[in-house]
Amino acid sequence: MGIKISDYATEEPIYSNTYPYNFEVAKDIDEHSSEIANADYQIKISEKWFEGIHVTVADIESNRPRDFRYSSAQENIGFLYCIEGVLFINNADEASDPVIINANQQSIAFGQLNNTVLHINGRVKYLYIQLTSSYYQRIANKIFEAESFQKEKTVTPEMELLFQSIINSKYAGRANRLFIESKIFELIIYYIDQQDKPESFLIKKDDVDKILLAKKLVESDLQKPHSLVELARKVGINDYKLKRGFKEITGYTVFGYLYKIRMEQAYHFLTQDKKSVSEVSYLVGYKNPQHFIYAFKKLYKILPGSLNKI
Repeated sequence: MGIKISDYATEEPIYSNTYPYNFEVAKDIDEHSSEIANADYQIKISEKWFEGIHVTVADIESNRPRDFRYSSAQENIGFLYCIEGVLFINNADEASDPVIINANQQSIAFGQLNNTVLHINGRVKYLYIQLTSSYYQRIANKIFEAESFQKEKTVTPEMELLFQSIINSKYAGRANRLFIESKIFELIIYYIDQQDKPESFLIKKDDVDKILLAKKLVESDLQKPHSLVELARKVGINDYKLKRGFKEITGYTVFGYLYKIRMEQAYHFLTQDKKSVSEVSYLVGYKNPQHFIYAFKKLYKILPGSLNKI
């Protein structure tokens, strides 16, 4: 098993790695990171794998539009999530319309990146989770059905949080393996559940635009959030439509989404900006720091004060 990335025009090898059958490892988890840089492009690749599972985070930046060939010796079930930029994927062997995955979108398919051309214009960052067929069948107790999954979808905030937790895992060794695998279980459960759900109710385009505006207002007003009625009045929709439509589009209630955004911002302030707990509590809209600490620990299972010391 192995992957190879090369320059599509010149066929010059850029990156390659090989793995044992089924990604089996002698220790708890194997990891590999690499950086490739020249005058035209910069590539950062971080890989983690263990039995049945392979996770890649790739960050590619090109000074001009460029095509890269991605080849894999093994067809696996792939969950491809675009974190930043726009990812264009073409089959390298036949003429076909490209699969286009924008930021915060995903594509799920069998052998997703096998012998494909990745068109990069600017910066693209993506997460690619591969599961072997035997692993998926053992966990899901069913064979992977490609036709049920081969769609490009905007991910729900719930799934975005799941993907980000895999990307930003701070654990090592066995703890890291257990953490990643627990998130893979959540991923499989989520998609099996989605297959069994009935069709969603229809939302008019005008109402969708109003709901998306409400979503932006929630994101921008963390310190003084509106009530549901106030939010509905601001965007010009009744509160029932907003409540039901918001849940349908985002996967969250309005205040569930507010909680998610507050916690994500708090995590950033603590880990990246190293702000104090009391300052972060105020910035994300909590008047009482103890209420913030409780909410943060409930989601991340860790006290917020321990993060700004790492």
